[in-house]
Amino acid sequence: MADERKVNKIEGVQVYTREGKEGGFPTLDATTDIEHRRAIERIADRLQARGYGVLRTASQRAGRVHYRFEALWAGRGEPPDDPLDGAA
Repeated sequence: MADERKVNKIEGVQVYTREGKEGGFPTLDATTDIEHRRAIERIADRLQARGYGVLRTASQRAGRVHYRFEALWAGRGEPPDDPLDGAA
């Protein structure tokens, strides 16, 4: 099983990464509430532009709406070592 690593908060959103067997970070995800909805959308857009397939969802928990993305490397070759290109 891949090790989970945290990426520093980006625009107030904690992004989690999982390192692949061959290195790089093929899987990322984050969940946030409505306060950081726009930030999570920008992060997901950035990952999609870099070659990740991104699933975006909204769900209601405990009376609040939570926004989530899951990103999986879909580009050519190996996933980047820094999937968010230095953003922190």
